[in-house]
Amino acid sequence: MISIGQFSKICSVSLKTLRHYDKIELLKPFKVDKFTGYRYYDESQLNRMLTISRLKRYGFSLTEIKSFLDSSEDKGALLSMLQSRAGEIIAEIRHKEMLIKELSGIIKNFERTGEIMSYQSNYEVSIIESEKIFVLSSRQRMAVEEFGKYYGKLFEKTAAENIKPTGIVLAVYHDEEWNERDSDIEVGIGVDDESKANNSVGGCLCATTVHKGSYANLPEAYASVLKWINNNGYEIASPPYEIYRNSGMDGIPVEDWRTDIYFPVKNK
Repeated sequence: MISIGQFSKICSVSLKTLRHYDKIELLKPFKVDKFTGYRYYDESQLNRMLTISRLKRYGFSLTEIKSFLDSSEDKGALLSMLQSRAGEIIAEIRHKEMLIKELSGIIKNFERTGEIMSYQSNYEVSIIESEKIFVLSSRQRMAVEEFGKYYGKLFEKTAAENIKPTGIVLAVYHDEEWNERDSDIEVGIGVDDESKANNSVGGCLCATTVHKGSYANLPEAYASVLKWINNNGYEIASPPYEIYRNSGMDGIPVEDWRTDIYFPVKNK
């Protein structure tokens, strides 16, 4: 038998944490002295405690860990959980690497100009008659992270119905306000046969610019276009849309991603 103090020391976990694990039935003591209330553990519980600590390091919640350990016979489910978390960690690392690269650029720019936001002036905005694009599209309320799912369904439809995509991938933002978790968004892919399309995008006067790099910085491009619209006698006529010329789906680094932004406009 191992006293709670010894168990705490061996596993590098506080007494408070062990008591909490007991309370939520994640790791109950092997024995509790009925007179003193003192907790004791069996050496067979060391592996469970070490597994809990390991899974916590990987970012799993205590609820997830309890589910993980309670369903230890379901090897497929356990493997799926581990693979999913590994993917999340890889995505987090890539995001951090992107932030480091972006921050380094801002530091260099700040050292040169003394302005933290002066890079916004790099956006060139122009007024054009945009190309009319016939699309197979799908519109619903969605989270940004669901884009891939709905694009996947569109490409499945083109394959099933022998529709030839043009390679254009776009999104139209219909909401008045932005909500990353729940917005009215229409995703679409260009098709070469108008009769196979269910909508069209563009074919109108637009203020446009090109954004290169992470989608996280798209608001800076949007701000530049809006300033240009307000300063040049135009107003927004219909929802803006984006065409993804290059993206992560092309297997290229984030700094080479290109997004064309279009704001349909009319004269004030």
